[in-house]
Amino acid sequence: MTPFLAVFEFSDYCIIVAIVAAFAGGAVYTTRPNSLDLLRLQRQVQELQQKLDALLKHHGIEMPTPPPSDLSPEVQLLARDPEQKIAAIKLYRKEKPEVGLAEAKEKIEEFYKSGR
Repeated sequence: MTPFLAVFEFSDYCIIVAIVAAFAGGAVYTTRPNSLDLLRLQRQVQELQQKLDALLKHHGIEMPTPPPSDLSPEVQLLARDPEQKIAAIKLYRKEKPEVGLAEAKEKIEEFYKSGR
């Protein structure tokens, strides 16, 4: 008995590869984010923010300002990006040598979680 794959010729394999590539390309195309959808979502978020601001103003509610941070603007910029967390900790410790590693890490994570 001959093995199953030995029955195919080279052209058969080429056709199979083309079919797989077509399905894979179609899957990638349909799952990619659509820039129009992103723009629409951004517009909706902006409209909701404006409505929320109008409601707060109408009812006389003022949002409390976040407490000032003891982080420098450069450290804040780095701390907002999760991929730059280590760089933010290093810069914070460079600016404040008396601070330990654990305390610096805690400050950066606290700032990141506060969303400022």
